[in-house]
Amino acid sequence: MISRIFGYFEEGVLNLLITLMTLLVFTEVVARFFFNTGFLWIQELTLTLCGWFVLFGMSYGVKVGAHIGVDAFVKNLSPKAKKVTSLVTALICLAYCGLFLKGSWQYLSQMYQIGVPMEDIHFPKFLLNSLDPDFAWNTLKIDVEDGAVPIWLSQSILLIGFSMLTWRFLELFIAILRNQVSGFQFADEAKESMHLIDDGAQQVKQAQTDNKEAK
Repeated sequence: MISRIFGYFEEGVLNLLITLMTLLVFTEVVARFFFNTGFLWIQELTLTLCGWFVLFGMSYGVKVGAHIGVDAFVKNLSPKAKKVTSLVTALICLAYCGLFLKGSWQYLSQMYQIGVPMEDIHFPKFLLNSLDPDFAWNTLKIDVEDGAVPIWLSQSILLIGFSMLTWRFLELFIAILRNQVSGFQFADEAKESMHLIDDGAQQVKQAQTDNKEAK
């Protein structure tokens, strides 16, 4: 149940992020080509949202098997050896996430203590006016006079993304241990390409048939 709700949450956030990026890029293109102007904050915000999309989507990629991997050797192993190999691989992935979580925490802690702001993205005036200056700086590291978004807040996706990825690998490790799955699922680009070719060929044949019947 928790995993299902978590999956819906991931899909919702990813859809929201890709929609926002599309709208921002569209707005910037229209402003530049039709009005000969631009917005610096749109570029920085788009790059930030792109980072959120990638790091937030890592865990979802593990869930749906979207990551690319090499499993030619593992496929030839016996079921028991394949299970052991998959468990060891999951542990390595968890260790990898642990290293990134530690590094992300240290980096964000330093950015928080220093209070480094972003260059072009600022909070709306009405929000800044509603904040107590002492609370805003001492707790959130927001300078209400400048209003810039602090880097620790915009890059907090480092902790969020790798925490979610850790959860997915831990979930996968338990599933392998319980024999619910045989191992990692990887994207098969060659197989997907062949499906696209077959679908395209069928559409061409159907179009030719329709043309003959029309004549």
